[in-house]
Amino acid sequence: MKKEVNEWGYNLFKPTLKTLLTMKLIFLLICGLGLLTSVAEKSYAQSTKLTFSLKDASIKNVLEHIENSSEFSFMYENNVVDVNSKVDIEANDETIDVILDRMLDKSIDYRVVGRHIVLFSSTQRLGEARLVQAQQQRSVSGKVTDSSGLPLPGVTVVVKGTTQGTVTNADGNYTLTNIPDDATLVFSFVGMRTQEMVVGNHTRIDARMEEETIGLDEVVAIGYGVVKKRDITGAMSSVKSEDFNVGITVAPEQLIQGKIAGVNIVQSSGRPGAASTVRVRGTSSISAGNDPLYVIDGIPMQFNSSHLHVDVTGQPGNSPFSSEGFNPLNTINPADIESIDILKDASATAIYGSRGANGVILITTKNKEGAGETITYNGYFGVSSLRKKLDVMTADQYSSYAENNGFPYPDEGASTDWQDAIFRSALSHNHNVAFGNGSGNSNYRASMGYSSQEGIILSSKLEKYTTRLNANHKAMDDKLNVAVNLSYTKIDNDDTPVGSNSNNEGGNILKDALRWAPTLPIYNADGSYYQIGELRVNPVSWKDVTDESHTNNFIGSASFSYQIINPLSFSVNLGHTAEDMERYIHVPSTHPIGEAERGRASISKLKNYSNTLETNLNFVKDFNEESNINVLLGYSFYRYITQNTFTQGNQFVSDATTWNLMQSGNILSNTSYKSANRLSSVYGRVNMSLKNRYLVTFTLRNDGSSRFGSNYRWGLFPSGALAWNIANEPFFNSEAFSNLKLRLGYGVTGNQEIPNNLYREQLSVGGSSVYVLGGVPIPSVLPSNYANPDLRWEETTQLNLGLDWGILDGRFSGSIDLYKKNTNDLLLQFSTVSPSVVGSQWANVGEVENKGIEFSFDGTLISQTNFQWKANLNIARNINEVISLSNDLFSRKEINTANPSGLLNHDQSVQIIRPGLPIGTFYGYKFLGLDGNGFETYLDEDGEEGPDDVVIGDANPDFTFGFSNSLIWKRFDASVSFRGVVGNDVFNNTGAEFSYTKPTPGINVLQYAVESGVSHDQQAQFSSRWLEDGSFLRLDNLSIGYNINTNNVSFLSRARVYVTGQNLFVLTNYTGFDPEVRTNTNRGGTPPIGIDYLAYPRPKVFMVGTSITF
Repeated sequence: MKKEVNEWGYNLFKPTLKTLLTMKLIFLLICGLGLLTSVAEKSYAQSTKLTFSLKDASIKNVLEHIENSSEFSFMYENNVVDVNSKVDIEANDETIDVILDRMLDKSIDYRVVGRHIVLFSSTQRLGEARLVQAQQQRSVSGKVTDSSGLPLPGVTVVVKGTTQGTVTNADGNYTLTNIPDDATLVFSFVGMRTQEMVVGNHTRIDARMEEETIGLDEVVAIGYGVVKKRDITGAMSSVKSEDFNVGITVAPEQLIQGKIAGVNIVQSSGRPGAASTVRVRGTSSISAGNDPLYVIDGIPMQFNSSHLHVDVTGQPGNSPFSSEGFNPLNTINPADIESIDILKDASATAIYGSRGANGVILITTKNKEGAGETITYNGYFGVSSLRKKLDVMTADQYSSYAENNGFPYPDEGASTDWQDAIFRSALSHNHNVAFGNGSGNSNYRASMGYSSQEGIILSSKLEKYTTRLNANHKAMDDKLNVAVNLSYTKIDNDDTPVGSNSNNEGGNILKDALRWAPTLPIYNADGSYYQIGELRVNPVSWKDVTDESHTNNFIGSASFSYQIINPLSFSVNLGHTAEDMERYIHVPSTHPIGEAERGRASISKLKNYSNTLETNLNFVKDFNEESNINVLLGYSFYRYITQNTFTQGNQFVSDATTWNLMQSGNILSNTSYKSANRLSSVYGRVNMSLKNRYLVTFTLRNDGSSRFGSNYRWGLFPSGALAWNIANEPFFNSEAFSNLKLRLGYGVTGNQEIPNNLYREQLSVGGSSVYVLGGVPIPSVLPSNYANPDLRWEETTQLNLGLDWGILDGRFSGSIDLYKKNTNDLLLQFSTVSPSVVGSQWANVGEVENKGIEFSFDGTLISQTNFQWKANLNIARNINEVISLSNDLFSRKEINTANPSGLLNHDQSVQIIRPGLPIGTFYGYKFLGLDGNGFETYLDEDGEEGPDDVVIGDANPDFTFGFSNSLIWKRFDASVSFRGVVGNDVFNNTGAEFSYTKPTPGINVLQYAVESGVSHDQQAQFSSRWLEDGSFLRLDNLSIGYNINTNNVSFLSRARVYVTGQNLFVLTNYTGFDPEVRTNTNRGGTPPIGIDYLAYPRPKVFMVGTSITF
């Protein structure tokens, strides 16, 4: 007699990427976890000791006794295994394998799968089909998978009403013999819904198991814990991986764009790796940050999205190089994300205190679930192209216009489409491999990814390498749980000068492509770039300028939790992040903008580190099936350190050394900086559920921040929420409603996203702090700001009223939320009174209000055996208003912001921040039309000399919305996602710059400039003429897939192929590249919204991909 104990092995994927030290460390840990997993599979069987004595008992009775006194369960087929024979057996503190070896004869084998034990004939291998009776007896086999198509080992398959059954093997396969035609198979697995299927005349029955925790029982993250969806009291939304957007996604926020009401995600730049702007319930701050807090696997993160902004031209504000900053969330591989949860109101975000005012986004990465080994691969290949070109004059139109108006123009006989010259069809490909192994006590998931994304503008490209290991292990009878999450990312980025400000002589590749005359050629006869004195820089020659950056990022966390007694547990969470970024720029001496300086180069290096310590005490008590309490007490310490160096030089001996021999030239700048901030906190939360009807949540956090003065270093942030599930009331007798929950929440949160040390006096060296002695400038040290011990965080109070509903057992569900959010003590800069060595001073002044409504709907419109149709819709309206810009000491009537660029007057502001108006209000001349001579006319309300500045528009939309549909028909699936905004204005700065016809040799303009009839002598002027309706409807994603039948392929459990289109069309009246314009570029000290500064256009994408599970 032999025994067969299941040991899920492990496989290591030999890296084909660069062999990096961090990757070596992670995969050494994978090896260790693989060995640990194979051992842990037998841990319960080897650690559980049994003591009993039975005489003249059937084997069946012995098995039942063992099941009643332990967590073991036995499966066998009656016609294969004889369980009626009698035995005498005595066990004295013995393991299950010792007992079975002694009790069973050699004709019976057994196999241990976690806590399941399968008995089978020694002449029959587990899971193989074998006929044991005459030909009329039926054999049934099949495969069991989870909802995503992955095989499920250890699923119990039993003939209903009998003890005849088996469990699925490591590949999810099973076989049962001698099954009557009228039998019903019952499939069951922990955490899954039990399924029943009638055998009938089938010989193969495949089962797709669905998670038990769906709908109201679904568990979602709420910060420092999880809660069932039915018990939520705050305003929050959750998106699971199966509902993510598909397509080329390099950052997590792109996965949920358009999916959540009240969360506006703007991807205004098509540059590979560009940052998105995320706003949860509007803009709450003027000068402090408006970005939400990101929490990855329980560890709060501080991201610097504007790092490495480098000016190498010597012309501040006029650099052709990108100042967008790279998206810090690029360091997370979207393929590794399991779910994204968004906390929106104060009752949900108050647990994060001084960092919760702008909402909280919780990102949870994937872990291995269930027993067995899995290997998955997913990848795609894509082609990106320009969705829309701007309508500038062609060579024929340009030459005819110049000749008809008597303008001189360069005619080299060429007919060049400069947009075609700089844009290209760009290739992208992405590959991800994940390994998973698990048992009842231990599991791990390891992944590696590689992504290559070319930009549609010449010479722009991003490459990303990622590795991740998530592992956990339970010990001490499941009382101790240890989890480790490690990730390493390397990003290499090549950029092309597409500056955010085009007001410099050389321009940038995009501006020059629009303004260079189409009669000029790209190359001279000898192959060199054609150049013209007035415009200096050939658009295509910008690709020879080097702008490359490299990022290495490590995120690691470890958690330890221990169940002290049944309702009480203690946990410790440790987190560490390290980010090392470098940017190198080189303008060769052969390039027009580097020629006069014999080349120019810069090196910028930035290092960020953070450490997190959190300790939590949890008390969880279920009084009965309907009432429970969950109490959390915790302490947190967080430290963040940033340091950077910057060196810039020119006049190099040779271009060959680029930036690698800076000392060979003239050093123009050599600076360094280091700063740190710390946050120490205590917090608590109480969640109570009574009779599944009445829900109460109280939260309190006390934060101490190093960023604020001694008088206000600590801040208290309380919140409370109540919910009433009317559907569970006895008097509410409705079978239709499965959920009808009314929510009310109120809370206080903070915002501390300002530079460090502003509360204390700081000194500056150099710059304007220079004393001239005998004609020699001597750097001096002067104060850069005065001390303010009363400086404190911005405080946001928020009231939220919500209703969640669900009908027909959750087939249709949705929510409605009304909110009012007021942010007080705005962190603003005020000019000091002269004479003063300090020009401005930070203070807490003013108030901003956001109020709005959010609506969301999810529904399964059709659910049949071979066809399913699901739909999602969300709509939100937010109204923003500045309430005050004054307090007892400081007062401002208004703040002028958002300077235009290019040919327009740069001293003029195009937006105003004023009480009674929303942030993003356009302020300027109201355009009335052109007079008989082609000159612009403007509104003059007071009748005095000159036109009047008035409110002329609003960059905030009236509504934002998104809707999606997903369909499954047999093996085919399809999904489509739309997104849009209604009622916002966009300042077309690009149109304004290229729509005036003042004659300049070699300058091209938009065709609209000619058609408009504007005078050649009209000076460029900002007015409502250049405000356009920014409303749009965008087809974000369209995907069609096919699931390949893998039943006859032994090494595959799932295979899917698909085609996807992204950004296929945009319905809009906006005349620029894209109505969704950037909102994170500083102009005049405050980030504006709704201004088109000629950003890198977003491409349309076509891609094909596959997902395979082995």
